[in-house]
Amino acid sequence: MGILCSRGVALSLLLAACGCSFEAARGTPDEKAKPKPGSCNPVLRLTADKEPAIEVTGLLAEERQALARLDWTPEQWHSLFAVYVEGNGDKAKQPPLLGVYRVGKDAIRFEPRYPLARGVSYRAVFRPEKLPGHADSNESVVEKVLLLPKRRPLAPTIVARVYPTKDELPENQLKFYLHFSAPMSVGEAYEHVRLLREDGTADATAFLELPQELWDRDGKRFTLFLDPGRVKRGLKPREDVGPILEAGKRYTLAIDRSWKDAEGNPLKESYRKTFRVLPPDESQPDPKSWKLEAPAAEAMSPLVMTSPKSLDHALLHRLLWIENDRGETMAGTIEVTKAETCWRFTPSKPWKAGRYHLVADARLEDLAGNSIGRAFEVDERRPRERERETVRVPFEVK
Repeated sequence: MGILCSRGVALSLLLAACGCSFEAARGTPDEKAKPKPGSCNPVLRLTADKEPAIEVTGLLAEERQALARLDWTPEQWHSLFAVYVEGNGDKAKQPPLLGVYRVGKDAIRFEPRYPLARGVSYRAVFRPEKLPGHADSNESVVEKVLLLPKRRPLAPTIVARVYPTKDELPENQLKFYLHFSAPMSVGEAYEHVRLLREDGTADATAFLELPQELWDRDGKRFTLFLDPGRVKRGLKPREDVGPILEAGKRYTLAIDRSWKDAEGNPLKESYRKTFRVLPPDESQPDPKSWKLEAPAAEAMSPLVMTSPKSLDHALLHRLLWIENDRGETMAGTIEVTKAETCWRFTPSKPWKAGRYHLVADARLEDLAGNSIGRAFEVDERRPRERERETVRVPFEVK
């Protein structure tokens, strides 16, 4: 069992979801911190695990056994052993980190809900008087600042690519994908991206700043939405502030080099993408307009689909696939090129002669958020027609 503890930067939703449980686990022995017979000699330290944790060693076996039998609330655990980000505001008001406590045969172990960041100092506090049976002991608080050192990077992290790759985008452009060469830090994205007008001034409300940043599993791709309230017509933010982009003008998406990667190192250099704005795109992607180049049987050459308009780069990897005549999804690799108008599928095994389908999920979008099944500029007051789930485009391998 384990308990999840509160953290100042966590959302209230996460805090509400914290359970109160407890788990016994095997700790890491510390030969240099053995307790004196009959006494408690707590020592705080960082572990050398792949995902570092913070431990208290030097407790007596009976003290650890007593803790293992308790069913404490998060607040009770915090009163005994808490970890904070050092220098992050008023110490008296600072909440402890969210995480899991475990008691092993040698230590109490705190595993943070979010991995400890390299280059950041953490303050661990242990109060021996809160141990079972120590209420009248008047033992001193043990406190230590711990630093997880940065790894020496193999190469500085860079902005590897920004999608869409076109330098002409529609006035109702909806989002950007920022790709990095290595995993990035989480929680500071909106501090390092700006949308600059032609005169160099920044639009302070251009982006939809979500509490939960949109990263892929590897932490290398960040999805950056322009504020839909200023993109879609008829909404109050657009009426009050105006549209984000205007046709005929030029803008620059600027990424600051001070943005740190997951190891705490800044980017190698800043990045800028300058683009010209075209009139809004209000047409939906139409699979009937796609051109397919079918491969030959027994070959490993790709099926090539060409669209007359650029499509969403990330969704092209997820919402477009190939099925054989038995309805089985084929394994293979996908490549998106030519300003996101060309989709290439190379199978993992040679093609067999027969009939196939290119299958598109109806949620596949263009750059302006128009999907196959629904236009972005839809009057929400009108009844909706039932949207198609997929569209199938047949082709034959001969």
